[in-house]
Amino acid sequence: MIIKKQGKVNEIVYQYTVYNDGQNRYYPTINDLVFLIKKIVEANDTTEYLRINPFYVNYRLDRQIELDEYMFYLECRDNFSESDIREHHSAMFGKEYKEMTEEEKKIADILYPLCKTKDTERFKRLLLSYKTYLNELIPFLFNKVKTELNLTEDDIPFGFFCFEVHSN
Repeated sequence: MIIKKQGKVNEIVYQYTVYNDGQNRYYPTINDLVFLIKKIVEANDTTEYLRINPFYVNYRLDRQIELDEYMFYLECRDNFSESDIREHHSAMFGKEYKEMTEEEKKIADILYPLCKTKDTERFKRLLLSYKTYLNELIPFLFNKVKTELNLTEDDIPFGFFCFEVHSN
């Protein structure tokens, strides 16, 4: 059973990703995710973390690919330093910060941001930045999926992206 956590953001995530009295999880599509982000931004609140994992499903091929390395993970902390941000990015990206390219650092800033616990304005900006980044991320992921699954033109209409969304 999926437990509803307290807080505006957690309640919104629960409302839009859980059904059947907490027995089942719903995985939003791209449009659903954009709507969910809008609702979270409108809540004008923060939460301990918000994690969004993309995956692709193709019913014709009966295949699914999880794309965890492109997860969005927004974490709120009471305090953090620039050094903490670099360490966080390194841990999430799986690479030493000093070895990351400028492009990788930019992506880490978008996908793995830190926010102060009650900084609602920054929380909203970070979410909206991720929403904008989806315009670049989804085509990139689609090309990756096409290659990995050897999708043909006939396969494409049977597939779609979904997102596993968690918060606390």
